[in-house]
Amino acid sequence: MQPIPSHVRDHAGLILADTLGAIVAGHRETEVSAMVARHATGGVPLLGTAAAAPPPMAAFLTGLAGTATELDEGNYPAGGHPAIHAIAPALAEAAVRNCGGEALLTACIAGYEAGSRVGHAMRLRPAAHPHGTWGVIGAAAAVASLRGHDAARTQGALDLAASLGLATSATASLRGGSVRNVYAGAAAQNGLLAVDLAEAGVTGEPLGIPVVFGTVIGNAWDQMAYEASAGRWFILESFLKLHSCCRETQGALEAIERLLTEAPIAPEAVTVIEVETFGSASLLSERAAVAPIAGRFSIPFTVATRIVSGGAWIEAFSPAAIADPATRALAAKVTVREDPALTARQPAERVCRVVLRLADGTTRRREVIGTPGDPGRPHPEAALRDKFRRCVEPGLGARWRELWEMARHPDRLSSAAALFQAFRP
Repeated sequence: MQPIPSHVRDHAGLILADTLGAIVAGHRETEVSAMVARHATGGVPLLGTAAAAPPPMAAFLTGLAGTATELDEGNYPAGGHPAIHAIAPALAEAAVRNCGGEALLTACIAGYEAGSRVGHAMRLRPAAHPHGTWGVIGAAAAVASLRGHDAARTQGALDLAASLGLATSATASLRGGSVRNVYAGAAAQNGLLAVDLAEAGVTGEPLGIPVVFGTVIGNAWDQMAYEASAGRWFILESFLKLHSCCRETQGALEAIERLLTEAPIAPEAVTVIEVETFGSASLLSERAAVAPIAGRFSIPFTVATRIVSGGAWIEAFSPAAIADPATRALAAKVTVREDPALTARQPAERVCRVVLRLADGTTRRREVIGTPGDPGRPHPEAALRDKFRRCVEPGLGARWRELWEMARHPDRLSSAAALFQAFRP
C-alpha cells in the first residue's frame, strides 16, 4: 500500500473510535451477549466485555456487535460499510500479536481501502445486501497487513478470500431477520481464515476477485474503475451516523427534525406523512415493523418513533418500542414512494421530501439533500465524541473520556494490549 498521509491517518482514527463505540454498544444487545457467553472460551479479549474468544470467533463476535445497533459508519462510493469488516479482524489479529497502535491503524486503513475498491468496482446484485460480500476482502487485507505480507502474498490471500464471501439477502432486515447483523461478523471471520488458509498452502482462484464479484455475487465488474481507484482514499469519503438506524431512513428523519425545530408535532394531530425519495430509500417503506431490525430499516417506523419517543437512539428500536401502540399507529400513517426524478439525481444528490398533513388542515413541507454526517456535511468531532460517550458510558462509566482519546489517536499507543485492557469493564 502507498504511504498514508497524516490527514488520512487522523481521519482513520476518528473512524476507529466511532466503530469501537458501536462495538461496545452492540455487546449490550441480548443476541450478542448470548453468543459471547456461548463462545467465550478464552483467547482474544472482546472490547467492552470481560470475555475472550479464539481469534476467528473474536473477529466474528466483534463484527456482530459492531453492526447490531446500526451505528457503524458507511461509504457511498464503496456501497456499504467497510470499517467494521476491516476493524473486527484487525482487532483480533492485533491482540494475538500485541502490535503497536500504529500497526493496528495501518491495518484498518489497508482493509478499508481494499474492500472499498472492490465494492466500488462491482455492481452488487439487487437482491443482495452488501454486508458480508466484498467486506471479506477488506478483512483479509487488514490481517495480511498485520502479518507483514508483501503484495504478492497479500494478493494470494485476497484471491482466496473472494470465494469466502456470503450470499446475503437485502430483504432479511426489512422482514425482521436479524441474521443481517451476522453478515459482517462472518466476513471478518472468513477474512482472517483466508489468510490462515493461504499461509497453509491453500490457493484461491487466480484473478478470483473480478470473477466472484463481477459474475457470482455481483453482475458486473469495472476493471478500469478498480485500477483507477488505486490512489484514492475511500476512507476520507465515509459517512458517520448519530442515529441507530439505516442511513437511507435518515433523510426523512432529518426532515422531521427540521420540522420539529420549527414547531412541535403532536402524534395524534397527524393525519398523514408523505415521503418522496430516491429508489433505494423508497424500499424502506414497511409500516408495521415486526422486530427491532425491521424498525431500523423502516422510514415509517423511524419517523414515528422520533416523533413519539423523542429520539432515534438504541432504545427507540427496542422490542418494547417496536410494540408501542402509539408509535405503530403513527407509522401506519406514513407513506413512502419513489420519485424517479430524485433517483435520477443520484449519486450527486440524495434527496428526500416530506409532507406533513395535520388534522387542522395545516400542511408542512421540508426537503433535504443528503444528511448530517455525509462527507460533504461532516459531524463536528464533539458530536461524535458525545456519540461515543453514549455508546460506552453505560458499561464503562466515566472512563469513556480516556477510552475516546486512546481510540481516537491509536498511533500514540505503544501496545494494543493497553487498548484491550482499558476497554475491560
